[in-house]
Amino acid sequence: MKITKEILDACLQGKRSAQNELYKEVFSYLMSICIRYKNDYDSAGSSLNSIFLKILSNLSQFNNKDSFVAWMKRIAVNHLIDEYRKQKREQSRVSYLDDLSVSKLPFSIHAKEAELECEYLLKMIRELPVLTAKVFNLYAIDGFKHREIGELLEMSENTSKWHLSQARKKLQAKLELFNQAI
Repeated sequence: MKITKEILDACLQGKRSAQNELYKEVFSYLMSICIRYKNDYDSAGSSLNSIFLKILSNLSQFNNKDSFVAWMKRIAVNHLIDEYRKQKREQSRVSYLDDLSVSKLPFSIHAKEAELECEYLLKMIRELPVLTAKVFNLYAIDGFKHREIGELLEMSENTSKWHLSQARKKLQAKLELFNQAI
């Protein structure tokens, strides 16, 4: 990503061309974060647009001494967690699972085999119970501590550890099935 101080300054001045340029620069990075927390591309894209609007709205609060990417990631993760909390309140404990089953493993003898395996790993994470997947993403991928996860998701530190343990067990079992099928 090439995010210069000039682009950020132009965005602060409300220049649409600079905002568009910033959007193009951060799109794939933000989308990769969103797709980990959402079950489909459309809702991930919707979240990404909300996150980008938040970034532009709060750009004046960015401290140039900090890393813009880290600041932006923090906004994205916090927004996605807030969306989760709102959804949790509205739908109280409804879990979302993909329709795909383990029997539909992505096999390929082509050059895209590694990409398919990565997609399968993301699919496995999405098949975890919603809260367990959130804890796994926050801990294993985003690097949060259990105390921070507990505060974000309004649970105890030990509950966060339990969810991580459950995620690891379920993912290991699915990986064993995947490896046996190969």
